[in-house]
Amino acid sequence: MAVMSIVATSVMAVAFRSFTTTSTITNRRDVLTDGRTAIDQMTKQLRQGESVDQAASDGSTITFDTYIDGVPATIVWRVTGTYPYTLEQSRDGGANFAPLVSPIKCKLATDAGCSADPFTYTIYGGYVDQVTIDLTFLTDTSSFDLISDVHLRNAQQ
Repeated sequence: MAVMSIVATSVMAVAFRSFTTTSTITNRRDVLTDGRTAIDQMTKQLRQGESVDQAASDGSTITFDTYIDGVPATIVWRVTGTYPYTLEQSRDGGANFAPLVSPIKCKLATDAGCSADPFTYTIYGGYVDQVTIDLTFLTDTSSFDLISDVHLRNAQQ
């Protein structure tokens, strides 16, 4: 009976550890998938973009004119809310926002543990021709950065 209780305790410990590890891996996978989808969508929209509205854009918000399915649109992406932050998108110039990814660690470079704003801009000839997207995503046990440098193919003054 003592041997059976030792074996049962060992089996329970291994099973509990397996469930915990599976949960952690699933959380990381889900956050990474959502983050990559958002970064890919932003990158595609920006590459097709014509201009970034410099007056309406800052370190945590980007507003730009682009095309969605061949139709002109003003897109707004923003990191908003309270910590942990949420990445939101508007396809109607900022009238309505849809949350896409949460939790985000950094809203500004000045936030604890952050080294860069989510959006930084390279200006050439008076207009934005490159945007760097740097988003830090939080999982249950860690955080990770996804970074994309995007050159606006159709950038206009």
